[in-house]
Amino acid sequence: MKTTEAGFHFPVLGFTPEPAMWGFQDLNTLTSCGPLTLKHNRQIGMELVDADGRRWIVRSVTRIGRAESLWAAVVSLLLYGKPQSRIEHELEALEPLTLGEVQARACAWLEAFPEDHGQYDESDNVLPPLLAQVRAAKDIGSLLPLLGLDSFMAY
Repeated sequence: MKTTEAGFHFPVLGFTPEPAMWGFQDLNTLTSCGPLTLKHNRQIGMELVDADGRRWIVRSVTRIGRAESLWAAVVSLLLYGKPQSRIEHELEALEPLTLGEVQARACAWLEAFPEDHGQYDESDNVLPPLLAQVRAAKDIGSLLPLLGLDSFMAY
């Protein structure tokens, strides 16, 4: 199925094979990316989990056009050197995840890359409170703002 056919309930979390974790506030952020995402196939194999726990895996990504108006694309190119592309995913539905399973994946990602979250050594006390907040989250949708996840729009 295509991205627009999935009926996502936003926000959507993305778990890529590297591993990395991404966040998509709406359909625009999910279907927009920079040139490196396409060049390096960064979204292939990514699992998308929507706010209801429904889950899909990205099997392919196709560029279908510009994500910005012509004027905005020129400005992006001049300022950032990165024009945005509008993309479409080919998705395969997977079994849904529970809130607990999503929380466990988020915690594993945080623990795998503690320095990305301000935990540079054992004396820093940044990661434990964040892990506690993730574990205490009442729903999947609240994880996106809590973790401050990025989308692929800049990459």
